[in-house]
Amino acid sequence: MKTLTTIALLALVPDIVLGTTCNADNVLRALRANSAQASPFCSTYTLPPPNQPLPTYVSQYPASRVSSACTCLITTTTTSTATTLTTSTTSTTTSSSPTPTLTDPCRGDLIQNGGFENTVNYQPVPWIFAPETQNNGQSTVASTYTGNGNTYASLYVNNGNTGGSGGTYIKQNIPGLCNGVTYTLTYTSQITINGGQPGRACSVHIDLADQQLVFIGPPNGDIPPFQKQTRSYQFEYSGTRGSNTLTVSFSCNAPSGSYSIDDISLVGRS
Repeated sequence: MKTLTTIALLALVPDIVLGTTCNADNVLRALRANSAQASPFCSTYTLPPPNQPLPTYVSQYPASRVSSACTCLITTTTTSTATTLTTSTTSTTTSSSPTPTLTDPCRGDLIQNGGFENTVNYQPVPWIFAPETQNNGQSTVASTYTGNGNTYASLYVNNGNTGGSGGTYIKQNIPGLCNGVTYTLTYTSQITINGGQPGRACSVHIDLADQQLVFIGPPNGDIPPFQKQTRSYQFEYSGTRGSNTLTVSFSCNAPSGSYSIDDISLVGRS
């Protein structure tokens, strides 16, 4: 948008004729009082010789005084002019619709609350934790723990001396997964096995719908993270667009074991 700004500057000059002071006598006052008629009269009366008849409002004064007063009136009138200074100011206003933020549901981190820090009624929403079980000396617990200012999910299985096996899980519904998109699953975890021996161990599965992403444990899975580790797994999603469930499950046939997991992310890339 272009704006033209006009600034009117009014320059007022005192009643001064070059080298002559204009005194406001009765003649000049009479001319000023009738300036609408006096100005055109004086503009020619001051030209030599002053031969026009005098207006009635100054007819009683000598021609020399009228001529002098006319000179002052014309000088005052011409020097007390309104000078218009025009400046062109260009201001550019960009008028455009705000650019919408486009969010591709197939990209970005699709995991919510991957650090388990946000809770509602002590539950780290939107995660779903398996219910606690106790049966004939066996128990399973899926919960969150906070230590050293950090909150994480903990999956615990206790088989005792039963020789049996048990398991538990956490899961989250993941909307917006897209077929053919490459995703990277990243997480930090640690496993502890008590009383483990050949044939009696613990394992971890991380699945997305019916697609297995991670398998830790015997006989041919990844090596368990006995110390806290951050791991990543990249894959191309082969399901269909829509809601799916990411499930982290932990099972043991050892006397007992636990698996902690934190900082889970699932990031889609082009």
